[in-house]
Amino acid sequence: MKKIVSVVMAAALAAASLTGCLGSSTTATTAAPAETQAAASGEASSYSGKSYKLKMSSTVGEQSNAVVVAKSFAEDVKAKTGGAVEISVYASDQLSGGDMAKGVENIQGGSIDCAFEPVDVMANMDQTLLTLSIPWVYTSYQEAEDALKGEGGAYITKALDAKGIHTLGFIHNGFRQLTNNKRQVTTPDDIKAMKLRVPGGDVFMKFWKAVGADPVAMAFSELFTALQQGTVDGQENGFDLITTNKFYEVQKYITEWNYSYGAFALVFNKATWDGFEPELQEILLECAETACALGNKNVVESEAAKKQQCIDAGCEVTTLTDEQIQAFKDLPSVQDYYAEMKAQYGAEACAAFGIE
Repeated sequence: MKKIVSVVMAAALAAASLTGCLGSSTTATTAAPAETQAAASGEASSYSGKSYKLKMSSTVGEQSNAVVVAKSFAEDVKAKTGGAVEISVYASDQLSGGDMAKGVENIQGGSIDCAFEPVDVMANMDQTLLTLSIPWVYTSYQEAEDALKGEGGAYITKALDAKGIHTLGFIHNGFRQLTNNKRQVTTPDDIKAMKLRVPGGDVFMKFWKAVGADPVAMAFSELFTALQQGTVDGQENGFDLITTNKFYEVQKYITEWNYSYGAFALVFNKATWDGFEPELQEILLECAETACALGNKNVVESEAAKKQQCIDAGCEVTTLTDEQIQAFKDLPSVQDYYAEMKAQYGAEACAAFGIE
């Protein structure tokens, strides 16, 4: 199903419109002379434009990779602007009352200036972005990264620009694994009628129905309690979110099968972005590139340790073989699902993400 693409989208990122108005939550004043401001890195900044206080949001918790990287991005921006641009990072959708969809609306409307948000959450604005999450499109992080630096990332950037959100880069959200409290899942029969929390969107809901589970859409902020109380039997997320949210405390079984790839996008409200002077846009793009490289590195290098953390906590982790995974792919209902998703999201989106 995969066809890796390598068209670099750096030009698309650098070619953002340079005029416009500021988002409603942005505070802009004239910065003090750059020569008088010492950057956090110890080097004086050459930035001499306006100063800004920005709000940055993320769906996930404080210890999650996306928030760690968001804070690193904020520190880098502050350093490279000599303190003129300060970004406050808010985890767990604090700015939208724990409502993921509302958080995206707030970015779009400008009450949140920027964010690290999952692409599948922002797909509320354009369902074709869920093409990225169709199961078993990518077999490695490098394949996914290549796609997001190429036609796949360009497709997301164009789609979000049309909705008032500008994209600066992407980091891995991780390959999604299955956790549950019922039984170890190694065959399609094991998953029958299992009640699972999944993100909203047909790409997830219809897949889990196709394999016989009972999927339930639920806000991420509510998930731990739902698992703890048995409202749902299980969930699916990467090892980063499984460990940083301590799902291993309330889940016994983990099926490692890399069934769906997810990414976070580093985004700005487009009006806010367009209101920045070109010099600041250049700094933000530079900091975004650094942050995204760090985010991807963190996921790739830490995944084995996070898996071991789950094992040490008492979880039974089973890694499915290619043959075991193929049994899920070969289900007639799953084959019908693939055909439906390709038709629903369209040829352009499928081609951008390497789906034939």
